[in-house]
Amino acid sequence: MKHYIIIVLLMLSVVGNLPAAAQQPAGTTTVYIPIVSSNNIRPFGIEPSSGSLYTNTVQSQATNLGAHWVRLNTLSWREAQPTATSPINWSAPSFQRFEQEVLAANALGLQVMAIVDDHPSWATGSSKICAAILDEYHDEFAAFVRAVVAKYSQHPYYVRYWELGNEPDVDANLVSDDVPFGCWGDSNDEYYGGERYGRMLATVTPAIRAADPGAKIIFGGLLLDRPANQIGDPPDKPFNFLEGALRAGAAPYFDILAFHAYAVFYPTSSPFDFDSKASPKWSGKGGLTVGKINFLRDVMRRYGISKPIILNETGLRCLGACSAALQFEQAKANHLVRSAMRAIAEGVEAYIWYTFEGPGWQRSGLLDDNQQPRPAFLAMKAAIERLNEVRVPPQSFTGYGTDIEAYRFSGNGFVLDVLWSMDGTSRQITLPATSFIAAYTRDGTSITPTSSGGTVTLSVGFENIYLKRRP
Repeated sequence: MKHYIIIVLLMLSVVGNLPAAAQQPAGTTTVYIPIVSSNNIRPFGIEPSSGSLYTNTVQSQATNLGAHWVRLNTLSWREAQPTATSPINWSAPSFQRFEQEVLAANALGLQVMAIVDDHPSWATGSSKICAAILDEYHDEFAAFVRAVVAKYSQHPYYVRYWELGNEPDVDANLVSDDVPFGCWGDSNDEYYGGERYGRMLATVTPAIRAADPGAKIIFGGLLLDRPANQIGDPPDKPFNFLEGALRAGAAPYFDILAFHAYAVFYPTSSPFDFDSKASPKWSGKGGLTVGKINFLRDVMRRYGISKPIILNETGLRCLGACSAALQFEQAKANHLVRSAMRAIAEGVEAYIWYTFEGPGWQRSGLLDDNQQPRPAFLAMKAAIERLNEVRVPPQSFTGYGTDIEAYRFSGNGFVLDVLWSMDGTSRQITLPATSFIAAYTRDGTSITPTSSGGTVTLSVGFENIYLKRRP
């Protein structure tokens, strides 16, 4: 079992209960110290389907991957307390699965991020499984979550990261009755239900911190369908959800802001960047990943706060029968590296892929139907191995020309460049032989450069390479 030192997230809050942006002192900003995990950069994580992590094959592949985070969407309040007067049923199937998952994660050295959702109808007043908790039942939810945190923050579980809801910026009326998540959205509201989610945080978060002062509360990962309405969009405003929560005074009541980002694959005649080009709603904002990060920071900036951001659910989806399966799997691996490096360079501190096991939701799994590694698994494994050697977050690097996108990490006496051809054309880079240390393919295979006259030359195509060199 691997052991990692985790320096927990510390939060500096200079405001108390802040009901609205107007009550934040002018010109001040609340700054939150970011997540720090060991001396190395370790953002990569996985989300398996509920109950799969502790199966032999999946657990073995998780060992092989070497990720840092695991996100678990298993716990069900509805199942544990089917009536308002029911005591918590700790033997409920979802709790039994959760306990096995956490123990498996601990054995793998994975840091657990646990979601609490799936609300009972008595607390929502709705027949839909995915519906917001009524204000009058926030105290009951707080009591439930406090008991859950008190139990699972202790031996042998040690769960510290708690996410309240999954894609809360979704209106329950837009999904089927049996979707078992936590939808707080209200398409008839200017702030899309964000204010009532913020009121919930103000009630539940103090209960979590009372149960475990070291607990970290994650704002439920936002779907962020679009940054604004365009022609053809419905008139509702899901993009106002976060602002609604902040208007309700939620800023002191969460530690980490989470969002989701999915691109959809379609067959193309040439290599295609699905992160920066395939999402028209976000293309004008810097692409799917960077655009959403910038959007969230802009909202927080207006309310005078700055908190760590994590991308805790992402992937490349293949709709339909996915006839271009081989092309899709290669595109998925390239998408993983591109979106991850851009996110990490923007300061995102966790990058979690959904799903881990195969075939996965819309074939997004890192493993195939037989739970064997797909190219995206190998790409993440290689990225983890390379980033384990560096200690300083990357910066965009332009030293290889405008046709190559590159990110530079700093290590102990060396730099690590992650680079790829932006248009897919194979390009040559040349550097002094004395500065070259090593190079690797996207999948981790060592590359031997061409040597001539005291220089070395490497080819860079659409598929990224890692170049380890002296500064």
